[in-house]
Formats: sequence, structure tokens, C-alpha cells
Amino acid sequence: MFIVQTAIHADRGSHHETAEEALAAIEEMISLGVAEPGEFNVREVDEHGRIVRVFGLEARETGQITAR
Repeated sequence: MFIVQTAIHADRGSHHETAEEALAAIEEMISLGVAEPGEFNVREVDEHGRIVRVFGLEARETGQITAR
């Protein structure tokens, strides 16, 4: 599961099945003017609820987003 969260306080937002869906949600908020770049990131959690990693939009640009 991929959760969009605020970057500073890690307040949870929307839940997504894929990293791409989560990143698209952040991009949409930025394009609508309700968020600034860097304001949100994505928390990936495993089936036990443990945090696997946290990443932002730059992960796609640097090739860090891969199918899991």
C-alpha cells in the first residue's frame, strides 16, 4: 500500500495501490494549486503495516520507482 502524507508531519492522506497512483495524486494537487512541490511524499507500507520506504516525486525522475 502507498500512502500520500505531508512531508513534515507525516499526516496520512489518501491510500493507493501503486506508487504511480500515489505520485499522480501529488502531481494533481500541485497542478490544482492546493499543494507545493515537496509538501507531500509517499509512504510505502508492507502487508504488516511496517514502513518500507518514503519517497517523493523525485524518485520517479531518478529511477527509484520500480514495480514491487
